[in-house]
Amino acid sequence: MIVTDKFVFVHMHKTGGQSLNDIIKRCIPDHRDVGYHYPRSETPEDKLGLPVVGIIRNPWDWYVSWYAFNKRPQINNPLFNVVSDSGQLNFRATVRNLIKLGADSPASERYRSELIGLLPDSLTGNRGAGLTKDSIRSITESNSGYYSWLAGRMFGDTDDDRLLVGRFENLQADFLDIMRSLAVEETDEMEAALAQRARRNVSHHSHYSHYYDDALRDLVAEQEHGLIERFGYEFAAVKPAGVSYEFPDDAYLGENNGFRKLLGRANSYLQLHEQFDVQALKGCIEKIPAEKWLESERERLFAVHKHTQSVLLVRFEDFKHNKPEFEPLYFELEAALQPLIDYVADYYQNNGFTVRLLLAKLLAGGNIPHHTDAGFSLLNCHRVHIPLITNDEVIFSVGGEEKNMKPGEFWEINNGIDHAVENRSDQDRIHIIVDWMPNFAGLPHEEALKPEGVVENGDGAPAETLEAMIAQAYQVHRAGQAARAESLYRQVLNLDSRNVAANNLCGLLFIQTGRFEEGMRCISTALEEKPDDAQAQANLGLALKGLKRFDEAAQHFHQSLQLNPGNANVYNNLGGIYIELRRIEDAVLCFQQALAIQPALAEAHFNLGSALMQLKRYHQAASSLQQGVDLKPDFEAGRTMLDQARRYSSCGKS
Repeated sequence: MIVTDKFVFVHMHKTGGQSLNDIIKRCIPDHRDVGYHYPRSETPEDKLGLPVVGIIRNPWDWYVSWYAFNKRPQINNPLFNVVSDSGQLNFRATVRNLIKLGADSPASERYRSELIGLLPDSLTGNRGAGLTKDSIRSITESNSGYYSWLAGRMFGDTDDDRLLVGRFENLQADFLDIMRSLAVEETDEMEAALAQRARRNVSHHSHYSHYYDDALRDLVAEQEHGLIERFGYEFAAVKPAGVSYEFPDDAYLGENNGFRKLLGRANSYLQLHEQFDVQALKGCIEKIPAEKWLESERERLFAVHKHTQSVLLVRFEDFKHNKPEFEPLYFELEAALQPLIDYVADYYQNNGFTVRLLLAKLLAGGNIPHHTDAGFSLLNCHRVHIPLITNDEVIFSVGGEEKNMKPGEFWEINNGIDHAVENRSDQDRIHIIVDWMPNFAGLPHEEALKPEGVVENGDGAPAETLEAMIAQAYQVHRAGQAARAESLYRQVLNLDSRNVAANNLCGLLFIQTGRFEEGMRCISTALEEKPDDAQAQANLGLALKGLKRFDEAAQHFHQSLQLNPGNANVYNNLGGIYIELRRIEDAVLCFQQALAIQPALAEAHFNLGSALMQLKRYHQAASSLQQGVDLKPDFEAGRTMLDQARRYSSCGKS
């Protein structure tokens, strides 16, 4: 807690408070440091009437940050030690125990008893968790989760008009807005100091959503619902549904890893090249279709990028389940990209690799507000901006220093400190961004990029890792992002070329995009490993149908039905093969069987109606087609066929 003549600052754990503490102490001469992590109840009597300033954080994100910080070997937090069973429990188990610390259960009661035995009677001299024996005794009076209880302990009544709370996600802007609202004279000085300040206590973990399973996500939502509603938070899922990842063992990045932004030569910008020829790449970029710029959804996932569009060429995630992932478009542009990448690699002495490569469009009149990047790879790479299409009205700000970058210039920016961009023009701006990560271990390229846990002598990555990667690919596949899904499936197959699920799903994707030969090869590989896979047999039938090898397709549809006789879609597809083979009566039986299994399968009703039309059974055809139209009113071809069947039926042709 720091008190000044105009406000009291309460340092809530893991909300950027250390940075604000330092800024207040540096810029406001008449401050008084009351105590580390002291709650509002400890405010000196002569300051009780002052506004109280604090910062709050998304609860799901807060628990990840708290766990990562306290997992550091040099940290000895009694709270973490108790709820993690001395560090033996993983993230999900530890956080579950913490959330339920005040619960009426034997386990929670045991944890509270242990803490009461470990914690001090008062906060005097505290430099740790900021808890006392009495505070743990009081936690049972709360009906909420630990974080909501802690917010109440630190800030008091969150509806108090004298309490001014900013959001961690907009830390600097919110804090400065509060300072201006209180007419703090040193606000401009604090703004300049914040712009120059780099992030501290960097953890080696990815977006918080990666570490939550559905049960823990919902537990936070239930136990912290009051705080979530009060501050408008929600769970942003930047991961496949139903998937969660283990926390990396090396979750904290120490201070002595040797990496320095801008090679330690400057604080905000470092120019690598003055005028590189980017015309060839610019010409390629201008041909990228508009819809391609919307595929990454970066502007939806990250609020600061809401005025941007992006094309991801090389992807990388911090949680180390994947190598940097090269998208198909990268290979299409490789000839134009390679000279730029070679120059970046040469500048950093070829000691490292490209972990991320993207095209970043800032829309006309748009801006990227002031922020500081987070995440291990973003803070431990050289982020190089290369303008391709820009103008004099695009202004980059890093550490308070403004710059207009010209086409063909190479600039490393310090994204670890406050930075922002404004496009004040009526034209879109496009940069290519290269993230170059040094290879401090000096490992060969293929070794340095190998996903954690890969086995050298044959079996590829662990099964759970491959399953997570396949789940991610399938989610993208179902969302209709074929190129992205293919890239993900190929990554799995690079690790395990015989993987049944990846071969089957990648083969299905090839079929859906008209690449039947490739689809047949993938699915055949899956069937070599697992001949009794009913879905793979059916998918191979689809590939053979696309190649017009109808007799072979029928054989595989039959094999699929022998393995799983209850699949209506396979009966429907087999009926389509019989139509091609002019075995119309057999087709009718297949379509009827499909509908016996799944009466609401509109496609089977239309197919049955079409087959019955060929047999001149118009009255029956009309009945089936009518059911199809009822299920799918917008299918015009079905309506046309229904009208024809009715005309023939009324003319006595049935």
